[in-house]
Amino acid sequence: MTLVYFSILLFFGSCTPGIFKGLDPAGKKRIEKTDLFPFVVDTTLMYDMQIHYKKNDFSGILLIKPVENNSIRMALTSVFGMTIFDFELNEKEFRVNRCFQPMQKKRILNLFRKDFRALFSYQLPQVIDAKVYEKEQAPVGYKINTSDGKTYYLIQNSQLKKIEMPAFITSLKIDFQNYKNNLPGRVIIKHPSLKLNMQLEQIE
Repeated sequence: MTLVYFSILLFFGSCTPGIFKGLDPAGKKRIEKTDLFPFVVDTTLMYDMQIHYKKNDFSGILLIKPVENNSIRMALTSVFGMTIFDFELNEKEFRVNRCFQPMQKKRILNLFRKDFRALFSYQLPQVIDAKVYEKEQAPVGYKINTSDGKTYYLIQNSQLKKIEMPAFITSLKIDFQNYKNNLPGRVIIKHPSLKLNMQLEQIE
């Protein structure tokens, strides 16, 4: 019985992640964080943010701007001018400056922390040991063990296209789309198991 269980674990552990479908394992490689073309904020950005949770919808304006200590500040304001949340984050910290009362729950704040750290790749060191998946004239995939857990990156044409962080309940998928001036015009953040989707559309 133990041998069967071990064989099942070995089989699933060796499978190519779905995000890398069509790509071939190409061994391990030491890369720089910049090789993943992370979402870098060096000026103030505005996005129309829509949140869909089960049958509930919410929208507002998300302001993203760089602040001191290599940090990013993110503030979401409703169409009526109410601040929904105001967060600051960097590689080490996630600070809640303000948050709408119903959202001030540990599990919700932890979810935001995970999402936004992944969005800006704050969980990555500057030098990374990654497993590589590639194929000629196709995206390149990287499987990385980060401080926040196993993470998959998909890169194409010098642009970060997808991030996935597998988990039993809080699995995370981020799609970066409609690039302009090296910035994604649309970002889609999904938690399939929780039926939670967030979409950002850049306001120029």
